[in-house]
Amino acid sequence: MSVAGDVEEALAEVMAGHERGMLARAVVIAELLDRDGDRSLRVLTTPGVAEWDALGLCRYGVLSIEGPAAVQFSEDDE
Repeated sequence: MSVAGDVEEALAEVMAGHERGMLARAVVIAELLDRDGDRSLRVLTTPGVAEWDALGLCRYGVLSIEGPAAVQFSEDDE
């Protein structure tokens, strides 16, 4: 099996185990350390996710995080 297939299988199992629903598509952004301790960023998708779909999922994810974070930071300033 491929990395993408393994990621899909693992995420589907975790989501089902926590009753989160059926996995349709996913984008995983992971920071990895190699044997020398060098860091790299990897973007993994489930099989069949086109680049533009992955970009759209990432942008939606960023927006869903930025909104609540902005509210929290503005409340902390008061």
